Amino acid sequence: MTDSYNNHEASWRQLESQAVSGDFQMDFQVGEALRSRCEALLQELRSMRTKAQRLEHLSGYGLLPSSLALKQKFERKAAGGGEHDLNDSAVARLDQNIAIVELMHDTYAAAIGKLQQTDQSAAGEMNAQTEGVG
Repeated sequence: MTDSYNNHEASWRQLESQAVSGDFQMDFQVGEALRSRCEALLQELRSMRTKAQRLEHLSGYGLLPSSLALKQKFERKAAGGGEHDLNDSAVARLDQNIAIVELMHDTYAAAIGKLQQTDQSAAGEMNAQTEGVG
């Protein structure tokens, strides 16, 4: 899944760059609706991540070697990752999804001009504060 994640991240970074430069634009209402959905999805993903993190320490499996092996496997699947891939856990996958949705949110903001407006106002404030310095 890392390749898939990297491909998605690269695609969204490219779209974000195009949105910041003004090459990718969208209707304000559409962009706001998409940003709003991203915010809702982020809340859901973060909630799922918290729940998955709680599964890092399980109990009630008894003392049989086979049950302890299952317990350890389930704990790693939830939060610790597998021996072959430390990112092979629910928490790691959710972190990847959160990063992509945050990037989507920022891309939509840039596509409707909100990111540029924020950057321009911040630059204006910085210029105003530094004009007297020098």
